[in-house]
Amino acid sequence: MDNGPPAGPRPAEPLPGGGLGLLGLRERVSLLGGRICTSPSPEGGFTVTAQVPAEHVGEPA
Repeated sequence: MDNGPPAGPRPAEPLPGGGLGLLGLRERVSLLGGRICTSPSPEGGFTVTAQVPAEHVGEPA
């Protein structure tokens, strides 16, 4: 998933949710036996790439 550069000079309004952001996403992907890579993009946005196995490989803690 690519998130392009900001549309304006001010930051976007926060979205409703648990507030765990990338940490929460990383934990959920890990529970499924996957891995995640995050990095800023050269255009000023942000890239998130997750690889999750097709089959569940373990029981959640």
